[in-house]
Amino acid sequence: MTYTGIRCALAAALIVSMAAAPAIANHHEEAEHVEHAVTAPASIAAAAISVSDLDAATAFYTQGLGMSVVRNSSGPGYVEAILSTADAEGTKLALIQVTEGEASIGPSRIVFYTEDAAGMIDAIRAAGFEVEREAIPVREGMSLIIAIGHDGDGNTLEFIQR
Repeated sequence: MTYTGIRCALAAALIVSMAAAPAIANHHEEAEHVEHAVTAPASIAAAAISVSDLDAATAFYTQGLGMSVVRNSSGPGYVEAILSTADAEGTKLALIQVTEGEASIGPSRIVFYTEDAAGMIDAIRAAGFEVEREAIPVREGMSLIIAIGHDGDGNTLEFIQR
């Protein structure tokens, strides 16, 4: 199945589930005495973004931002690199390049915690990519610093320094 086919299948599943939501809500109102335990997901396993050049994107995220490659893989119509931050047990970033069919490039937004927001912006600038917001406090007198830049595919990268 192509990347576009997968996206269409996911969109169709979402539409069907949204269409069923009112019926589920009405059923819940009729049977209020039945309680359903909802458990939130324990964590986010990965965020995935489309890239136009997997090698260039991997180089930027590893050499520029200091992430590490966990593994590379491929399948029909795509190649991908799975990256991790310094917290190797945390959320992974999947860089996916579609090799057949149509790709959806950006705009995605990834938010990172960092101890050096200015250094992350320097890496973005050194790679020749756009800086949207320098690493500055949210408000004067606050210690929370936010910096925003973009990768080579236009994905927004936000860095929060606490």
